[in-house]
This record gives sequence, C-alpha cells and structure tokens, in this order.
Amino acid sequence: MSESLRRIYNSIDRVFDVWAIKQELRYSRDGGESRSPITALQAFQLAQPIIRELDRQSQLKMIVSQQGLTANGTSAHWEFFFNLFRRRAETVCEWVLPWNDATDDYGQANIEVIVTPFPRVNSSLRTAVSEGKLLHRQIIDMWRQECKRRPTLPTQFRDTGAALADFVRQGLDPAQTEFSLYTGQSPQGKLCWIAQTRNVAYYSPFA
Repeated sequence: MSESLRRIYNSIDRVFDVWAIKQELRYSRDGGESRSPITALQAFQLAQPIIRELDRQSQLKMIVSQQGLTANGTSAHWEFFFNLFRRRAETVCEWVLPWNDATDDYGQANIEVIVTPFPRVNSSLRTAVSEGKLLHRQIIDMWRQECKRRPTLPTQFRDTGAALADFVRQGLDPAQTEFSLYTGQSPQGKLCWIAQTRNVAYYSPFA
C-alpha cells in the first residue's frame, strides 16, 4: 500500500476515532478530608470515581507507595496507574498528603491526575501515521497489545493493613527498615503486594 493511500485511510479513521484522547491532560482534585495517611483501599476509593469519569472501561494496572507503609498500613502518597482502554491513554492518579514544615503537620490532601495519550503526542509512531508510513488501525492494535502487557488488577483487593501483617510475619520490621510497596506478581505468577527493601522482597496476596 502506498503512503498516499495510507494517508487517505488514516484521515477517514481519525474522523471516526472520537473517543481517543489526543493531548496530555493534567489537573488536580480535592483529596478528601483526611489529614492523616490512609490505606491503599481508602485512597483508591477516592481516585476511582475520577478515573471512571474519563473512561468506565478503565483498567487498574499498578499501585505504588514509594515511601512504604506506616505501622498501621497507611501512606501519605499513593500512585495508581490505569489504562483508559476505550480512550487509548495511560493515566497516573496520585493521592498526595503534603507535609507542612511551618505547622509541623500534614496539609490538605490532593489528587493529581496525568493523562498521556497512546502513542505520545510527539512520538515517532504518531509521526509515522501522519506521514502515511503506518496505518491508524495499527496503532489501535498496538494499544490493545499494550493493555495486555501487564495484568489488570481487580478493584476489590486486600487492603495494605492486611498485607503489612503478612510482611511482618515474614520478617520485615517497618519501623527499622526502609522499603517501597508496589503491586506485581510473585515468583509463582500470582498477583500480590510486594514490599521491596534494598536486598529482600516480601510478598502478600493482592486479592
């Protein structure tokens, strides 16, 4: 197929591709009334309605707390990674509870949302489509494959208090050891919470 013919096909496909997000979006929302760290499930319940406004077919792909967990399974910073399947975009939704040095206390929680179209605005793939070197429908197929690359997490999951109890039984001391927390797969291939220290990984079932 010639490049000129691909450009014709692409122009037609773009007319009907009304749901795809084409530009990066950044905005903030109120993060709720809590002035203390909260659990992953509590933060997710605040983030999920915002994501569903963008796409009811959104897929939860990963949850991260880079600062680990407090002794009761909470964190002041949660990151939720979604694929907006219908709208062909990746989204990071962060619940952030900032620390105020002036008052020596936590401030007002915010939810920060960053939506990135697939492919990115200035990517070589988008250029290839505009120049007729690649079909627009091939981009859609690539996106479907991207959505399958990581498993979709269930939105009903074991909260981080229960996961922390598992980690402690396995030998993690959250008061003495720095660690990050994220979702992933265990060596057996099961969805789980993972507490990662410098040298050791601890696993707890996700759902």
